[in-house]
Amino acid sequence: MKRLFRVGIATVLFGLILGWLFVLFPVEKRVFKAALTQPLVNFRKTDDQLQFISCICGSTLRPDEVPDSVANALIATEDRRFYQHFGIDFLSFGKAVLSGGNRGGSTLEMQLAKNTLNGASPSALRKYAELFFATRISLSYKKEDILRLYLSRVNFGRLNGVPIFGLRDAAYAYFNVAPERLNFAQAAILVGMINAPSLYNPINNPKSSSQRAELVLRRMESEGFIDSAVGVELAAALPRSIGRLPRRDRYLEDQVMRELRDLTEPLPDGLHFAITTIDPIAQEQARRVVARDIQDYRSRGVARAGLISLDSKGRVLAMLGGLDYRASNWNLAMQAERQAASTAKIATYVAAIEAGWGPGATLKDNPDDIEADFVPRNVDRRYVGDIPLRDCISQSRNVCTMWLAERIGFDAVAEVAERIGITETRMPGSAIVLGAAETTLARNAGAYLAVSNGGELYEPHVLRAVLGQYGKVLYRDSAEPTRVMTLVTAERMKQLLAGVTADGATGDTAQFEGGRAYGKTGTSQENRDAWFVGFTDQGIVTAVWVGPPEGRLMRNVAGGQLPAEIFSDYNVNLVERFQGYVGQLPYDPASFWRDVNVP
Repeated sequence: MKRLFRVGIATVLFGLILGWLFVLFPVEKRVFKAALTQPLVNFRKTDDQLQFISCICGSTLRPDEVPDSVANALIATEDRRFYQHFGIDFLSFGKAVLSGGNRGGSTLEMQLAKNTLNGASPSALRKYAELFFATRISLSYKKEDILRLYLSRVNFGRLNGVPIFGLRDAAYAYFNVAPERLNFAQAAILVGMINAPSLYNPINNPKSSSQRAELVLRRMESEGFIDSAVGVELAAALPRSIGRLPRRDRYLEDQVMRELRDLTEPLPDGLHFAITTIDPIAQEQARRVVARDIQDYRSRGVARAGLISLDSKGRVLAMLGGLDYRASNWNLAMQAERQAASTAKIATYVAAIEAGWGPGATLKDNPDDIEADFVPRNVDRRYVGDIPLRDCISQSRNVCTMWLAERIGFDAVAEVAERIGITETRMPGSAIVLGAAETTLARNAGAYLAVSNGGELYEPHVLRAVLGQYGKVLYRDSAEPTRVMTLVTAERMKQLLAGVTADGATGDTAQFEGGRAYGKTGTSQENRDAWFVGFTDQGIVTAVWVGPPEGRLMRNVAGGQLPAEIFSDYNVNLVERFQGYVGQLPYDPASFWRDVNVP
C-alpha cells in the first residue's frame, strides 16, 4: 500500500510540475524545433563577459547514415526501452523514485533535451524540465527521427582541442570512415564514449575505452542485437591515429558572439544556448560550391570570396566569411566593405521608378549628353545612343545610367541608397550611381531582399533565439520590417532584375535549372571587386563577392562570370529544399536528409 501511495504521489507531482513548466517556460514551437535542428552555440555569461564554449554546427544525419550497429548499440546501452515509451520511461523513472535515487530512467529524449534545450546544471528542477521537454520531443518526432537528432547532437569528446559533436564527425575523426560504414566494434567504441567522452576516448584512453566497449557489446548480446559479444575484435578496432577532424566555422561563431553582445536587453548570468538561423545544408552547399568554382579563377588572381544567403525575414541561411580564417578573421560577408560597383545601380532604378520612369522609357547612351563633372564610359567602349531603360540595366551600361540619374537627381538616388541600406549615410554627388560607395555583402543583400520582399526590409542576422536554464527563451528574433518602397515599385524593380539574368544579358550565367534568378552583376574599376547579388522565386537572396589579395588586382573577372556561376551552382542544388519556401526553414524531419550534391 505504501509503495502504491508513493507511486501515486510521484505521478501527481510529476503532472503538476510538467504543467507548471509548460506555463513557466512556454517555448514557442519553432524555437523548440530549431534548437534540435539548427546550429547551436553554447556560451556562458558572467557579469559583462561572454565566453564561447562550443558550436554544434553539423547537419542532421540522413537515415542512411545511421547503421543498425550504432542504433542497436545506443538503444542497448542508453535506453533499452526506447521503442516502448513516449519520451519518459515511467517504469525506470518510478524505480528510481522508489529507490530514493537521483539517477536512472534517463531516456534518449531526456538526454537530447539536456544537450540542446536545458543546460547541465545539477538540480532536481533541471531533471523535471528534461521530462517536460522529452515529452515534447516524443510528441513532435518519430522514433527514427529522434535517433537521428540525438546522434547528430551528442558529444564525442575532443581531439587536439577540437570538440566532436555528432556521429558523422565522430566516425571520420576516430575511424576515418563514413558513419554508415561503422562496424559493430567501432559502433561499440563510439557509443561507449557517450557516458563519459573524456574517460572513454579510444585514442587517449584505449584501455578504458575497450572495457567500456565490451560492456556495450554484452548489453547488445543480452538485448538480442548480436548473437555473441565474444567474437567481436575490439583490440583491432581501436583507432591508432586521429582521422579527419571537423571544420570549425569560426566566422559563424564570431558573428553569433557579436550579435549576442549587441543585444539591447542584458542576458542573465549562466550557461546558455544560442540558436542560429543557419541552414546547415545550405551552409555546406555554399562552402563546397565556392571552394570548387573558385579553382578555375585562381590563375586570374582570385584569392578571396564571400557569400551570404538570406530568407525573406533577413535570417542568414548561409554565410561564408572567407576562405581561410587563419589568414584573416575579418568576415567578408558581414564586416568587410567593398565598392558595390554596378550592384548599386538598383538605387538609381528604384528612384527612377518612383519618379515615374517605365521600362520602355528612352535613355541616352552617349557621353556627350552627360553634364556631370564625372563622365563614365561603358565597359565595351561602345555607345548605342537611344536605348530603352530595361536594356540599359540588363546590359549594365554606365553612361545611360548616369544620364538617368542626372534627370531624377543625384540626391534622390543617394536617398534611395541610404533608405534601402546599401549605404549607412547619404552620399553627395554622383559617386553612388555607379557604385563607388562601399558596402558589405550583408547590406547589399538586404537591399535586394527589400525588392524580393515586396518593399519590406529586414536587417540580416544569424541569431534566432537564446535559451537559458531549463529551456527558458531569453531572446528571439522578432524585428519588424521597415517599408522602404511600395509593393508596386518593388514588383517593377523585380521585373527589371529578371531582365538582367535573361539570355544574352550580363547576368545570364546566374540562371539555374528548376528555378528563376533575378539579380545584378557588378565589377569595380581595375578588377578589384566582382559581385552578383540576386534572389529566387522562393525569396532566397544571395550575395556573392570575389576579389584578389589585398593590394592586388584580378584579371578579366567580371560579376557576370564567377560570382554569377557561384550563385547558380549554390541555388541549383537547393531548389528542392526551398521549394514552396515561405520565409521559414523546412522543419519537417523528412527534409533533414536532403544533402547537397556538388559533383
